[in-house]
Amino acid sequence: MGQALAPLRDSGVAIVGSGMPSFHNLRIMFSGGANDPGFKKRNKEWSDRLTATVKTEDVGERGKALEGWREWVGAKEAHPIGGEEHFLPLVVCAGAGGQGKAEAFGDDMVGTKQFSYYWT
Repeated sequence: MGQALAPLRDSGVAIVGSGMPSFHNLRIMFSGGANDPGFKKRNKEWSDRLTATVKTEDVGERGKALEGWREWVGAKEAHPIGGEEHFLPLVVCAGAGGQGKAEAFGDDMVGTKQFSYYWT
């Protein structure tokens, strides 16, 4: 879907995906679970892999890599089963971003790594 929207960027259309693509598990965030050292390790591995994948310059390779996101370490903690709607807008934007590298803006939020990504 994102690749189909990509030509709109040439007309000055901004393609925006909302959600919390890097992490959206309120139970962990607000229960103190984010302080667990094992969780922190998995969250870092998830965040590092997601950011590296999103920054893949070739849109085809980026899309192929994102197809398997559910199997990545930390995926089910970052986005519990049934909570994909916070992640999938990123997949659309990753396709719409076309060729080129994304930029990432990250910060800590309630013990979790949170990232936003954008293509110019």
